Amino acid sequence: MGTSSHYDLAIVGGGINGCALAREAAQAGLRVALLEARDFGAGVTSRSTRLIHGGLRYLESFRLSLVRESLRDRATLLREFPGIVRPQPFLLPVYRSDSRARWYVACGLALYRLLSAGGTLPAPRRVDARELLGLLPELDPDGLVGGFEYFDCQAVFPERLALEMAMQAESAGADIRNHARVTGLLLRDSRVEGVQFEGLCGSGELRSRVVVNATGAWVDQLLRLVRRDASESLLSLVNGAHIVVRDLPGAPRHAVYREARSDGRPFFIIPWRGLRLIGTTETLFCGDPSVTLPEESEIRYLLREANALFPTADLDRGNVLYAYSGSRPILKAPQDDFNRASRDHAIVDHQKTDGIAGLLTMAGGKLTTAPSFAKAVRRRVAGMLGTSTADAAPAQPRSVNGAPSEFATLYGPRWSEVLAAIAADPDMMRPLADGCSTKRGQVLYAIEHERAKTLADVMLRRTGAAYDPSYERSWAEAAADLAAGRLGWGRAERERALAEYDAELAQTFLRE
Repeated sequence: MGTSSHYDLAIVGGGINGCALAREAAQAGLRVALLEARDFGAGVTSRSTRLIHGGLRYLESFRLSLVRESLRDRATLLREFPGIVRPQPFLLPVYRSDSRARWYVACGLALYRLLSAGGTLPAPRRVDARELLGLLPELDPDGLVGGFEYFDCQAVFPERLALEMAMQAESAGADIRNHARVTGLLLRDSRVEGVQFEGLCGSGELRSRVVVNATGAWVDQLLRLVRRDASESLLSLVNGAHIVVRDLPGAPRHAVYREARSDGRPFFIIPWRGLRLIGTTETLFCGDPSVTLPEESEIRYLLREANALFPTADLDRGNVLYAYSGSRPILKAPQDDFNRASRDHAIVDHQKTDGIAGLLTMAGGKLTTAPSFAKAVRRRVAGMLGTSTADAAPAQPRSVNGAPSEFATLYGPRWSEVLAAIAADPDMMRPLADGCSTKRGQVLYAIEHERAKTLADVMLRRTGAAYDPSYERSWAEAAADLAAGRLGWGRAERERALAEYDAELAQTFLRE
């Protein structure tokens, strides 16, 4: 059944930038609709290195404004979404053969600290070789001259961060819709006046005074709906592959940041849910960003670099629990060297570039800088609407004190509300299945309160159960039984839901 509604702003794309903009605009009093083709945070947001960081490496190319903005947003996200975003200590070893001397790295970290003035994370400190090997006993000692400890932040599930932003937008009055794919833009006299959509909850039209293309890696695909010529694409896509291993001897609670020995690229080994996340690669990509599984050559590269740093680990392909990859959208890169492309973001006004009024595109951007990007776009939209919107007052610091760690990671400051809802029924506190830490009640809570509509929504993006190293398909079957009872699925619908989940899982990561 078709629907038609009127808004100030329609946002197409529910990744981190679209969700941040929906929250920012709704809290400023605009009438907002947010439409996501799949699920909130399901695209590149969920396939990142899962770091909220200032971009230490950008200092070397003098992108001080980008680093300052990133550090400011890091502090904002840490304050407003504790638990979901949390401090992460890093160790940065320095070797005699490195291209960057120890004094040079020390200067960079000092500037990093200076640019984060007012932040709450501990200051960087110098670590000598003996202490470093005490913290990382399996670290390669050959040529080690010492290193540094510094702090950034991690979002264990950045897709949950996007979801929380979308739900805050809804609380402020926004109309948020996942599984609502935009199939067309409504045009009249070279002006965009809304969108056509279809999805699990039906199809229809949304009328809007301004439309923002916040589709990330799919930006150029959406623009093809209104561009009549073969206009040059706005973005380049860079695939970043990651692997997850069960254990890495000698790697404690610290993350390790290092330049890869083979090509000098930034290289991370990060604690993640009791496992180790190793990444990343950077490869230009020209395919469908919905399907970006890592190449075996990328997996071998990551294993080789991890073994070079921790020689006794002796990791091989059999140690990889799973691998995933995401297509990061960056501003158009030179064909001969995408590393020279800007990692910043840009607002594209298509009245200036294509003669199409009422349409903006959020191009590029990082996970960390979503708050600043959203604020800049909200101000631009307000100008187009001829209205004034004030910046929201900084949110009060929130706490996850007393939260079970898994609940803090998933729900942040809402943990007590979620736990109380689940614990009201003792049966809901039982594990979803044998060996599974997810509670039965978390599945139903995701469906009833967090807009989960598919098994992948539940297992991948609400509970993270599918990422558990002990994962069994019986867990998804148990979740399907609960969902069927709540959503009224018959046997055929349940089997179809499982088949669709299996297909999405196969496109999300490679298992061992």
